[in-house]
Amino acid sequence: MKIKTTLCLIIAAFTVGAAGLGTQAQAKSAAVKIGKIMVSREYLHTNTFYRAKKAVTIKVTANHTDGTYATKTVKIPKNTVVSGRKVNLNSKDQTLWINLRDELSYHVLKTAFTQRPSYVPSVQNLAVSPQAFKKVKRPVSLPTWSYGDFYLGGKAAIFKNTTTQKIQFTSDGYLEIHKYVAATGTTTPKPTQSAKIKRVQVNGSIRYYYFNKKIKGLTLKPVTQHGQKQYRLTVKNLHQPQHKAGFSDDDIPGT
Repeated sequence: MKIKTTLCLIIAAFTVGAAGLGTQAQAKSAAVKIGKIMVSREYLHTNTFYRAKKAVTIKVTANHTDGTYATKTVKIPKNTVVSGRKVNLNSKDQTLWINLRDELSYHVLKTAFTQRPSYVPSVQNLAVSPQAFKKVKRPVSLPTWSYGDFYLGGKAAIFKNTTTQKIQFTSDGYLEIHKYVAATGTTTPKPTQSAKIKRVQVNGSIRYYYFNKKIKGLTLKPVTQHGQKQYRLTVKNLHQPQHKAGFSDDDIPGT
């Protein structure tokens, strides 16, 4: 299935949070209105971002159903941008949790997935030293109020989990397409397609992404025959936030 050049998809965080709320006044308030529901500002998906001041090595543990485990090394290159949250370990020490919502690319994390297929590494909330990272502005490649993840199918994808693909804009500047398993709410770690974003232009609610190659499954507009900006993808924010109610009896929060 190909996607139209203008992606009129609702930004989501597994299902959908508050995507595309468009004013600074809404962003600064303690609560925002989504349809008829007042929700916390936390629904706006506003992460803090950090740039690696040097190459950082992380040990990732992969568990097996038989109780055994294996350890792999993931190297985060210098200047890689990550989403993160600082956590106090005690009165003196802090750690930085990164890749909170799978915003890092497979290009960086792939060594964590080279286990036997039955090993499942956890690559979210990786703990690193805060001293190795510097706080930076939100990457312009990430659409407003989102974790960069898109799902095919509009509202049906939100409320019925009918989507089959996830399109991920990563914090370190890649576009990835993943197979999505709606029944389990998971995606395959390795993307079916991956491309480095060469440039981003913002014009109001529209973002233009430029690539130096075609991306199978997306319809990109050819703009030049040479160089790093040969193809352009247009993404339009519809500013139609959606709210999905949770189930308080089962401690499942709304989104």
